[in-house]
Amino acid sequence: MSTPALPLALAGEGATVRLVAIQGGQRTAHRLAELGLTPGVTVTVLRDNGGALLVAVGDTRLALSYGLAQMVLVTGEELRDA
Repeated sequence: MSTPALPLALAGEGATVRLVAIQGGQRTAHRLAELGLTPGVTVTVLRDNGGALLVAVGDTRLALSYGLAQMVLVTGEELRDA
């Protein structure tokens, strides 16, 4: 049984997940791809203060607004029940 994809904003602090898709327009997907957020990459949520997320993609640290994190769909065993 596979884990359903959820928005990155719901992953929870400390979760390590795999990016599966980006919702939104082509411009958003292109910009996130430039930052290293492409389908298949592993993302770790370092901080979730309720308004923004600090995430790690490899050796890179990125701050994502809550709205942008809602567009990034992820899957993984560490996702908390939403």
